Amino acid sequence: MVERRPVASVLFAAGRGVRLRPITEVVPKAALPLLDVPVAAWPLSRLATLGAPVLVNVSHGHGAVADALAPFGDIEVSLELPEPYGTAGTLAAARSLFGERVVTCNADQVSDIEPGDVLQTHGRLGAPATAAVRMVDRGADLIVDGERAVSFVDRRRMEPMPGAQFIGMAVFERRVLEDLSDERPLGLAEVLLRPLVERRQLAVHVHSGYWRDVGTPGDYLRGSLDLLEGNAPPPPVPWPGTISEGEGGRSYVGPGACVNGASLGAGAVLLRSCNVGRGARISSSVVLPDETVPPGVTLKGCIWAGGSAVAT
Repeated sequence: MVERRPVASVLFAAGRGVRLRPITEVVPKAALPLLDVPVAAWPLSRLATLGAPVLVNVSHGHGAVADALAPFGDIEVSLELPEPYGTAGTLAAARSLFGERVVTCNADQVSDIEPGDVLQTHGRLGAPATAAVRMVDRGADLIVDGERAVSFVDRRRMEPMPGAQFIGMAVFERRVLEDLSDERPLGLAEVLLRPLVERRQLAVHVHSGYWRDVGTPGDYLRGSLDLLEGNAPPPPVPWPGTISEGEGGRSYVGPGACVNGASLGAGAVLLRSCNVGRGARISSSVVLPDETVPPGVTLKGCIWAGGSAVAT
């Protein structure tokens, strides 16, 4: 019989990473390295502070994701094949593991949000569910009144508007999950968040600190540069490589990376075991692990993946 925990947590790491292609054809999204630390290490290390193993759902590239995350927390892997169950589908499948409530978080984000703070807000407001949000001028997912969501915004069908943007962390009381269908895939917004908003049962925790979803090549590059410049929360481990100060700014060279006399400008990020040809010039760009950049190539504001430059 599975022991119920007072608080359980789930890290959603099974996404295919369609918006990140072709990068995610080289590295699965949750294992995507930010200065050689997998992006999911940030939310995983924070969920681990709750004192119980973190359930991590995996699907595409599941072996690489599980191996990348193992050093950053006590995890239990939920393998979803042949296709992911969807975020709500994962919660439905894992209901028997949860205690009275569950904390959920997306794997593809860097943030300084603490799950304990969201839980505190959840307990104070007494709602069936609480979503972490940030206030935005454009791109809102929710319209809020005080500390409750009063309207759901479908960004796929509506013009961008001001309001609250969901930032991937939420708390659900177990009773909210009881009636979830066993149909798969099930999306969190469609079957949980929207109905809760319509019933005025979704509280919000407003986060004013750092948050970045790295779900597109542009955001992945900006997140890498934020970390390089010290403008984002540091990882739960020391950087594996070396950050150097140059005349124009900082650069990063990962373990086993070969520079070969290339010129590294501000924002050059060379990840583990990559090889950069002589005479190459790199600035504000990321070279993925084990990649080879030919001699004389100039990279600026892009990502080198799969043998070519990916525009951001």
